[in-house]
Amino acid sequence: MSDAEGHNLEARTMTDVTHDPEADAVYITVGGGRFDRTAEAGPFIYDMDSEGRIIGIEILSASRVLAPGDWKNARRPNTENVDAAE
Repeated sequence: MSDAEGHNLEARTMTDVTHDPEADAVYITVGGGRFDRTAEAGPFIYDMDSEGRIIGIEILSASRVLAPGDWKNARRPNTENVDAAE
């Protein structure tokens, strides 16, 4: 898919969620890019690339900010992501 100028609009994102219960933090990887800087807004820390695109979101105090859900079962940071189908 492309826009009027011919730019590729295909989504090239990868989503991965990790949960660190000791830090009470969740990290969501939403794009593939090279980290350049962060921006903070409340309990959210946004990792961005050099063009200002968000590549990851860290949510602090996750147990107070997020509704209960599957995020609590997400893998721990720095562990392998194992596909249950394998």
